Amino acid sequence: MESFDLVIVGAGIHGLVALKTYIDVHPNASILVIDKGSSLGGVWAVDRLYPGLHTNNHFRTFEYSDYPMKTDGFNLENDHIPGEHVYQYLCNYAQQFNLTKYIRLNTSVELAVDRGSLGWTLTVADRTLAMPSATVIKTSKLTVATGLTSEPFMPKMVGRDEFQAPVYHTSEFAKAENGLGTFKKVVLLGGAKFSWDIACAYASAGVQVDWVIRESGHGPCWMTPPRLTPFKIIPELLLQTRLITWLSPCIWEDGFSYIRNFFSKHWLGRMVADKFFTKMQHNIEESNRYHEHPETAKLHPWDDVFFIGTNRGLLNYDVDFFEYVRNGTIRVHIANIERLSYHTVHLSDGKSVAAEVLICGTGWKDTPQIEFKTERELGLPGHLPLNAEPYIAGADCEILEKCPKLQHQPPRRNIKAMSEDADETTPEPYRLYRFMVPPAFVDSRSLVFAGAYRSGATIMVAQSQALWMTAFFDNNIPGLECRTNVSSDRVMYETVLHTQFGKWRYSKGFGARFPELWFECLPYVDLLLKDIGVANQRKKSWWAERLTPYVPKDYQGIVDEYMALRSQPSIAIHSFNPRKHD
Repeated sequence: MESFDLVIVGAGIHGLVALKTYIDVHPNASILVIDKGSSLGGVWAVDRLYPGLHTNNHFRTFEYSDYPMKTDGFNLENDHIPGEHVYQYLCNYAQQFNLTKYIRLNTSVELAVDRGSLGWTLTVADRTLAMPSATVIKTSKLTVATGLTSEPFMPKMVGRDEFQAPVYHTSEFAKAENGLGTFKKVVLLGGAKFSWDIACAYASAGVQVDWVIRESGHGPCWMTPPRLTPFKIIPELLLQTRLITWLSPCIWEDGFSYIRNFFSKHWLGRMVADKFFTKMQHNIEESNRYHEHPETAKLHPWDDVFFIGTNRGLLNYDVDFFEYVRNGTIRVHIANIERLSYHTVHLSDGKSVAAEVLICGTGWKDTPQIEFKTERELGLPGHLPLNAEPYIAGADCEILEKCPKLQHQPPRRNIKAMSEDADETTPEPYRLYRFMVPPAFVDSRSLVFAGAYRSGATIMVAQSQALWMTAFFDNNIPGLECRTNVSSDRVMYETVLHTQFGKWRYSKGFGARFPELWFECLPYVDLLLKDIGVANQRKKSWWAERLTPYVPKDYQGIVDEYMALRSQPSIAIHSFNPRKHD
């Protein structure tokens, strides 16, 4: 039986940086990375690529801090990064740092058995075999880095057998893309960014697209121009600039509480913040010209931009997307799919749409598709839930006191599940300490989850999580060391506080189900680095710290800084009295 110090499940962005960070700190550790795919890359794996796929990120914002992405032949002012370029970059990264020898592809984890302080026993299967053979390995520590986009969710549809045409998930578009030249009638379900990409790809090829956006769902996502007027600012860089993050309510301490409190609690500061979000939404609406045509009006989002979280994207296309809607190449239907029949999709508005293929942008299963066998709470939807009830009232009270704007929530809409096992029916959200560790595993330090969030600053967050997890496994986070007798009340309260914040802040998005880090990506990185003791304010001047955006290269050297701190005595944090008794 093989035995390892650390097993990482997932060889995408988070798994690769978790591997490299741990190796940098522990060069002699025995490590195995397992991925069920045939190539590394996760969502950027080679079998998920298709022509026209681009990131929502610009160059210099989507690279690891210790390995710059090649930019030869690209216009750095305008280009979003092509998907194949991201895949090749991740391959080069793995080769550059000799990571490939740790990676085992075409392998899935079928069962993880908790052995307490001894770690985990994993049953893994070789997916290249017609009859996969199971083997058993042991590991002291387990990192699950499959994120939130590992396993597609496909709803059950009445008449699926009678449809007799291909039905794909949007993640399989690389497979469906082979039919671009043959499919003439495409039906697309879903209003998220990936659905926009697919609609644009087919329409650009002259294919008729009937785009169905569920009337009982979240509606079309907000789509932002690549530049925001009047200063042609890159939207993602706004989110990573401290001045802008202060305008959004946040419960994390980033070292600037005085100015954050001004924008959250003072009447003048709140007026400035409200005007900022109003202007942002107006600029998007003005640029996209939704209401200049009855068909494009159907794509106007149903909720204000402030409360939606990550349900948004960029119009990073070389064509005018809305022109396809105006000229009828893309026909938008606000309706539910009632049933399927032979090559036909029947809608709740009484219309029937001919289809040679149905592509479903129906999201992802909420939790890693691993069977865990443990008596401890995992803090994951669909598993033994965390007992959060004693802490929720106190957490909500603190959130609404620190962020008064969140007391004024927009009206609720009746969002219905696509089927009985759909994501919307998930009764319990992610409840992980620092969005990584099940509270029940804080003492044993044997399990973490990487990438269990959504954010526009993936690389920055992934690097910070990787270092935090390494410090956690090392028992080297002040206040969480075993010898300090960690207060379970404090850990539980902070876990509930942070997860409840998402529920209030992004109530029109998915904040009640999993972490959404939009305006919070920089404060969250601050939180993790401050936990470890590494400097979180990394700009060279007072003005730069406040007014210039953070990008991954600003975090160059954080692993070395952590290693320099490892041998120093830990600094105990102040005791914490949870407010559950308020």
